[in-house]
Amino acid sequence: MYNVANKLAVGVFLAVFMMSCNKDHDAALKLCEEAETEVKSGNYQAAITVLDSLDTRYAAEVDVRRSSMKFRAMAVEGLTIRRIRDVDDTLAVLKNQLDLYQNDFEYVTNPGKGLGGNYVAKTILKRKTDILPRINDEGYFTLSVKIPGRAIGFTNVTFVDGSQSVSTVPVNASRLVTVENTEMTVLQQEDVTDAVKWLTDHMAANKYMLVGTGKTIDGKLDETMVSAIVSTWRFASDKQAYRLTLIEREKLERKLQLCRDQLANVIDR
Repeated sequence: MYNVANKLAVGVFLAVFMMSCNKDHDAALKLCEEAETEVKSGNYQAAITVLDSLDTRYAAEVDVRRSSMKFRAMAVEGLTIRRIRDVDDTLAVLKNQLDLYQNDFEYVTNPGKGLGGNYVAKTILKRKTDILPRINDEGYFTLSVKIPGRAIGFTNVTFVDGSQSVSTVPVNASRLVTVENTEMTVLQQEDVTDAVKWLTDHMAANKYMLVGTGKTIDGKLDETMVSAIVSTWRFASDKQAYRLTLIEREKLERKLQLCRDQLANVIDR
């Protein structure tokens, strides 16, 4: 009697277990079919969400999950193609903007062989000025500072608009160079970011100060110089955006090829 009861219990357990397995299998199949439908409808992100649920909730349904791999590859492929189209649109807009800037800037090579050069706004190209906004060969904004005839222990440039002002990040004395009694340095993009962004909202600024440890020199800002600084900043920003977008485009192409290789391997199985 005891053995019969044990066998009955085992039989009931197996029956319940099989029913549970069949239920999980059917539910997994349903999710797989749902993912396929989403892919065919172009709802790629929704398909990936469904497939993530399949993998999480029914990890034991290996065969179903294996058969769903092609739908994940197809969904990722579809999302990647869409992103490539968006990136191409962005590249086209940026390229057009860069072409427009080219008309307003001139590339000036540095003295000496192999020293590269800078883009300078044509409006200030021949102007004698203490500060000169430029774009280097890497596409970054720089602001050169030259103080002829004296050494003031330069630390920063301060722009003034009425009662408001902003200063560039103070530079260390080790970055100062004196040549023929002219104190010089180059402020890098990270030194001037906040100051130039402020200037884009204060186009009426009419004064700058070269602040030193021992003396401050006042200089006049006019509309031409302010516009040159702002346009140089925007040109540099667009050049950097274009370069970063190109890098993203290359990464997407590699991702797309990987998706297609994976899809080919899944279909060939």
